Amino acid sequence: MANKYETSIYTKDQLDKARVRGQIKGWVQGTISTVVLLALLKFLSWLWIPILILLGVLGISGYNYFKKKSNKDDF
Repeated sequence: MANKYETSIYTKDQLDKARVRGQIKGWVQGTISTVVLLALLKFLSWLWIPILILLGVLGISGYNYFKKKSNKDDF
């Protein structure tokens, strides 16, 4: 395979280097976001019971809200 494609403006080496750098950048971003998420969850760990209760209430309320709307459409 030729080192440079006929219709491209970048060499194969440049494309390979950009691909590797992009993969490294993605791994770094994923690692940082995971660490931030885990730190946030650790910070909020004392709130997990109220958060679960709130999510349950919101879920039930949302379910009932959409159920009432769909029942009105049936008539």
